[in-house]
Amino acid sequence: MNQDNIPAKIGKYDIVDVLGKGSMGLVYKGHDAYVDRAVAIKVATNTDAEDDGESMAKRMFVNEARSAGRLDHPNILKVYEAGEVQGTPYMVMEFINGGDTLRTYCKPETRLPLKTVVKLIRQSADALDYAHSQGVLHRDIKPANIMLTESGVAKLGDFGIARRMGVDQTQIIGWFGSPLYMSPEQAQDKELTPQSDLFSLGSVFYEMLAGTPPFAAKGLSSLIQKVVCEEPPPLTEVCPEVPDIVWRVVKKMLTKDLAGRYKTGHEIVQDLDKLLEALERSPVMLSEDEKIARMKDLAFFSAFSRNELKEVCKVATWRNYIGGEAVFSEGDKERAFYVLAEGSVSVSINGTRIRDLDAGECFGEMEYLSNTGRTASVVANRDATIIKVDRDFKEWASLPGQVRLNRAFQEVLIERLQATSKALARALR
Repeated sequence: MNQDNIPAKIGKYDIVDVLGKGSMGLVYKGHDAYVDRAVAIKVATNTDAEDDGESMAKRMFVNEARSAGRLDHPNILKVYEAGEVQGTPYMVMEFINGGDTLRTYCKPETRLPLKTVVKLIRQSADALDYAHSQGVLHRDIKPANIMLTESGVAKLGDFGIARRMGVDQTQIIGWFGSPLYMSPEQAQDKELTPQSDLFSLGSVFYEMLAGTPPFAAKGLSSLIQKVVCEEPPPLTEVCPEVPDIVWRVVKKMLTKDLAGRYKTGHEIVQDLDKLLEALERSPVMLSEDEKIARMKDLAFFSAFSRNELKEVCKVATWRNYIGGEAVFSEGDKERAFYVLAEGSVSVSINGTRIRDLDAGECFGEMEYLSNTGRTASVVANRDATIIKVDRDFKEWASLPGQVRLNRAFQEVLIERLQATSKALARALR
């Protein structure tokens, strides 16, 4: 844009720069000298009057100001002020440095880590729950309408077509929204409830995890048919590293039957809080290639071929442990061996700490080979990532794989025996 066309001021605000341009208006970066803070100022540009004497841009501005202006939530973009200058509507909002939105992270190559996505959707669900409690339906939830701060906080914005429940004046009526993220009832122009916004958020959730929207088609009519009548491909098939516990939440958000869908954003928040807690100790989300690459760097697996590592990957689980958390305890009845991928653990017997193990080392192999109860306890010294195999290798490993595992176990046992002999020799001096 020609810098000469940028106004010096809008109302009391100094104009610093142009942030963006859309079909309905311009967004400037401004400065509020009174409180010394940066602000974003949205100005309507398409203000030609329609048949009813008022432009759609102006109606949307008034609607957004009245809808979002009444909301005060940490995950909703704040509206500080709204007004007109020489007949042109403007709205002063919270400024987000960088101006990034979740749309940036909906491609396969730009997807965010699983726990980050869950946290952002949790924040958005909390924002919607609050908006709904204040009588506001957003009606246009999509990745481009959820901003992301530099500190990783989601900010729900663009309430231009929101509807204030129980209020008739200055409402935006008609078939609006983004078809890719519409709920079945919205696509059919039926009466909307807060559950429609939650369905749309489920579509955003799906796309951020899979890198593709849950419903996609070449034409609008085909897209509407899918949204209304078809189920999305299971996330666990589209993106196998997404655990089933996550897919269950997304699937419930995308349930077409209102009776089976989440009723409130608070219900989603509760389930996502439980999910985040589970993910702290759940399998680490890595692709097979990423797991193989990391395993190859670990001493226990260093001699394994790629095919042998692929066999291990099929039966192994990767879990995170926080410092002080027990991996297993004396007397536990389990048959499994573990390899420490990251961090450190301590091994103790009858409360006496006998050794520490670091990344690349194996433990629990004796009980795995002999099928006896645990004779020691293992606790994470600090946050650790641990690989666990709890199936008899004769059930899943090829003959070369079994030979390789036996050799690895032999090396571990010889090393431990040598270390014990040295310790005894020192003690007897």
